[in-house]
Amino acid sequence: MANTPERRDLQFNSLDEAVADATNLAGGATRTTGKHSFGQILEHLALTHDMATGKITPPRPPLIMRLVMPVMKHIILNGPVKPGFKLPQDAESFFWPAGDVDVQQALTHLRESVENYKSNGPLAKHPIFGTLSREKVDFLNCSHCAMHLSFVHPT
Repeated sequence: MANTPERRDLQFNSLDEAVADATNLAGGATRTTGKHSFGQILEHLALTHDMATGKITPPRPPLIMRLVMPVMKHIILNGPVKPGFKLPQDAESFFWPAGDVDVQQALTHLRESVENYKSNGPLAKHPIFGTLSREKVDFLNCSHCAMHLSFVHPT
């Protein structure tokens, strides 16, 4: 069996719950398992919410991803988001900031992005998954937050 990083068991029913968990973690000392820092995780989550409202435009997914996602979206949208999905290089550099990311700045970005999403989102057509109901996009965003924040542990 592969060496899998330690994770917290999380499930969020709303984006407010995800932001509350991130805020709680940011109020104390943390450690992360996996390959990203807490600041990088928060910034990544903020960027994905910015994408869901059209505030930012991500790189166009490669053809293979555009062909596979319509089939896979039903699997992804009916269960928890699983770690290990490898983004194409241009999307990786777009959605994952390199180097040190200040946790408080990234948390502020996440809060602002979630508030913008709640007021202005989601887009009628998700840039990766296509046409989805608001409930499905909310579920996807909550699951995405839970998966990434599960790698952040209070110390």
